[in-house]
Amino acid sequence: MDVSSASFIPRRVSGAEEARQVMAREGAAIVTGLADEAAAVAFGAQVMGDRSVRIGTQFEATKANNRAEAMVVDAQPADKHGRKRDFGTSEERMIAHNDGFAFGDYAPDHLFLWCERPAAVGGDSFLIDTARLLDLLAADPEHADLADFCRTVDIDHSEPNYPQGTFAPIARRTPSGRHQGRFHPWQAPVEGTAHEAEHWAFVRRWESAVVAARDTGPMFRVEAGEMMCVDNYRVLHGRDGHSDPSRKVCSIWGWSTDAVAIPDGPLDIVVPRIPMAS
Repeated sequence: MDVSSASFIPRRVSGAEEARQVMAREGAAIVTGLADEAAAVAFGAQVMGDRSVRIGTQFEATKANNRAEAMVVDAQPADKHGRKRDFGTSEERMIAHNDGFAFGDYAPDHLFLWCERPAAVGGDSFLIDTARLLDLLAADPEHADLADFCRTVDIDHSEPNYPQGTFAPIARRTPSGRHQGRFHPWQAPVEGTAHEAEHWAFVRRWESAVVAARDTGPMFRVEAGEMMCVDNYRVLHGRDGHSDPSRKVCSIWGWSTDAVAIPDGPLDIVVPRIPMAS
């Protein structure tokens, strides 16, 4: 089936209030004219407004940083099933994902991707609206069972060797009423259940649907001084491959009062241990 319409190009907006409204309706927006990282963080806080609890730069996405983090992750062992974490390389098209997926409920509900310098060639972005993707699947008789699985069956969202300790459906309504739809390459059925083998087929079909939306939908370029404002619960994101060592994007994570859980301190994506409940 054609799922390309689940991918979209965000609209460019002129201010924090408009960004907030467009994010609520469409899942993402782009703002321009942010001269530096501090201005980008401040703008993100304005977008969250009086719901803002915590915001700050999580990491700087550069080729050098990616290589350094990937080397640490490559040295980590495989889990008991032979699964191994992999950060990939900047030259590869990125796997669609929600930022902070390794932290489960503690993942940020807002994501701001500020571009200091785009790649000279490549590095274009993509966004996938999981609400739209699930609606497309539900409307197709051959895939309605997949949409139902995603909405009703608990799975394990943990990365190898870093268990989250809780299970949840791929798509759900959060306590604040927000749609949350998740994907990353380590999603798996809950181990040891009677339907584990059957559920693997659904998890793989969800992966195929996400990859198809990524590879058939539009991509777009974010220029220097521009920032994507993304509903990190609803929208998957990523970028095309590039080899430009000068490309720099700051990933800014924000938690609002809508967030399912808010960490007390910084989160480490290289060693993603789940925060202790406060």
